[in-house]
Amino acid sequence: MQPLVLVRRLPERGAGVAALCMALLVETATAQALRDYKCIVERVASADASAIHMKFQMYFVGKEFTVDRRTGVMAGNLKNSYTTSPVVVDAGSTENSFKAVTTLRKEQGLGPGSNAYLLVVNEYVDSPKKPFLFAENDDVYFGTCTHF
Repeated sequence: MQPLVLVRRLPERGAGVAALCMALLVETATAQALRDYKCIVERVASADASAIHMKFQMYFVGKEFTVDRRTGVMAGNLKNSYTTSPVVVDAGSTENSFKAVTTLRKEQGLGPGSNAYLLVVNEYVDSPKKPFLFAENDDVYFGTCTHF
């Protein structure tokens, strides 16, 4: 989301330069606040604890994906956007987690059922590595994300 910045032409040249500098600072701060994520999966859990299912899920440990913070779309080994798009519930801040939710109803998908996806990145953590949780139906992936 681009901030709307109106600059009024001022009679003094110095005041116009000051207004332009202020507009650039607002734009830079907004762009900085929405840096995308690069994430790595460190652990996987599932409601289905069968050996075959867990072996399949363990394939994802060590794999990477990226997150566009503006749209919430994940790309890479884990995805949350197939025929529907995620909704960014919270862009994240020093006080809140980034949250994106995607739903895929039975009639919207390609398979026999519905799907739900939830991505939470703890943006508020005061560290370059931000813990994340990604739930895909009954499978849950844990790891860390960094800005890039």
